[in-house]
Amino acid sequence: MKDGTSTQRARVADDLLREIREGLHPVGGKLPSERQLAETYGVSRPVVREALGMLSMLDVIDVQMGRGAFVVNADVSTEQTTDYGLIDVVDAREAIESGALRLAAVRADTHEKAAVRAALDALERAVRSADDTSAADLELHRAIVRAARSPLLQKLWDDINDEIAQTIRVSPHGRAMSQEILADHRALAEGVIDGELVGALAATRALYDHHRDFLRSLLG
Repeated sequence: MKDGTSTQRARVADDLLREIREGLHPVGGKLPSERQLAETYGVSRPVVREALGMLSMLDVIDVQMGRGAFVVNADVSTEQTTDYGLIDVVDAREAIESGALRLAAVRADTHEKAAVRAALDALERAVRSADDTSAADLELHRAIVRAARSPLLQKLWDDINDEIAQTIRVSPHGRAMSQEILADHRALAEGVIDGELVGALAATRALYDHHRDFLRSLLG
């Protein structure tokens, strides 16, 4: 499930967080520049930027335009990042989406299938263009839940929308989805469009298992 860029991004974020926890980068201190970090880790500056973005989302660092990244918190865990904890939110996402897929596979009408197809097409365009995929990613998952035609499932999803958006930003692919992870999202969409439920549920489990493993590795 891991591609090269995702692995590099996670490694940089994980190493920086470990060093911050060990006091090598004290609270209030400034991290090395993107260029220096890229040279240290042997990765590109965009990879470093994504890793810093993840730490910023976790409120570990504050990235200030033109000044650099400053450490603001050395004590972060999966329980402290949101009211519910990132892994809790991932668990809830999987439960809601798996249930939605089961319902959508038999309930979705032509309009709802078209909406899922449009959301998938938008995500594929974002990946091809190397654009930020966060919004398109979130919209595809939302379209799948809507296709279940269950007002209560929709409400459950909408009630944690902000937390869901955060888990997408703090994910193995960050804001730049890989072709491999896109393939899993395509399988989810096909569960609604073509009724391929078995493949969709398998892809759902793989995506969320990978996401949980990533968070545990990153946050300890």
